[in-house]
Amino acid sequence: MGLTIFLAIVGVYFIISLILLPFQYRFLIALKAEEAKNRRKGRKQGDMYDRMNAGELSLHGNMQGNPLFLLANIMASILYRIKHANKN
Repeated sequence: MGLTIFLAIVGVYFIISLILLPFQYRFLIALKAEEAKNRRKGRKQGDMYDRMNAGELSLHGNMQGNPLFLLANIMASILYRIKHANKN
């Protein structure tokens, strides 16, 4: 009984992560584009975060630090590296 409940929770978490994957992937693409734009302007990554308003900074922190998004973040990062491997 306990194993069934554990597997159900893991399964639901995996399904939630698959649902969140496209959102996390788009967020990662936008973040990489912003970093590239700042790099072309000669700014450092820290400057990018210093220039964010409080709402953007809070959203970024939540998208990257929320445990609910952990698996989706990992999968989005792997997907990004696979799709953009030849561009770097």
